Amino acid sequence: MPKRAFKSVEEFEGHVKEAKEIIIDGTENATERPKGNENQKVKYSGKKSTHTDIALLISDKERKIYYVSRLYDGSNVDFGILKSEFPPGHDWFRNIRLLVDLGFVGIDKIYTIKELVIGKKRTRKSNANPNPQLTDEQKELNKKVSRERIFVEHAIGGMKIFRNLKNRCRLKITELKDMILGICAGLWNFHLVTKC
Repeated sequence: MPKRAFKSVEEFEGHVKEAKEIIIDGTENATERPKGNENQKVKYSGKKSTHTDIALLISDKERKIYYVSRLYDGSNVDFGILKSEFPPGHDWFRNIRLLVDLGFVGIDKIYTIKELVIGKKRTRKSNANPNPQLTDEQKELNKKVSRERIFVEHAIGGMKIFRNLKNRCRLKITELKDMILGICAGLWNFHLVTKC
């Protein structure tokens, strides 16, 4: 079963010691649109105009899921969840090669990381730069990073073969949805081991 929380850096390092590198990404699960304007704002993710729950996931290139965070409301972002689950000030990633997407820009300023693999983000549009573009080298780097990171997407997809996570969830009890998320991740890991 994947871990759901870590009490210390040592416990985290012991749990992921067999991985040469880890990949962090978020996964969203569609939920029913809640009643009430305030509840809708909390669950609204902004992606495809949907209301979701979101969780953070740690995997490796073998597609094994080492960690799944608890469920957060859809208005949260991946980097915010990472800071909540792995508080800055501790050397969580000091001995690890870490692969992340552009949602984690600035992670190297907050955490000590052995080696960080992240793509290049296009600069913002401004009066001085009305049409910002990535160079060919930056585009090639982004492709290389994507080829390394794709395995976490496979792990998320494997976990979502279960319809409870794939389809819009109608459950109202967050604790039950959270438990189902962890069980589905564990079943995916079991599938990888048994190949059945």
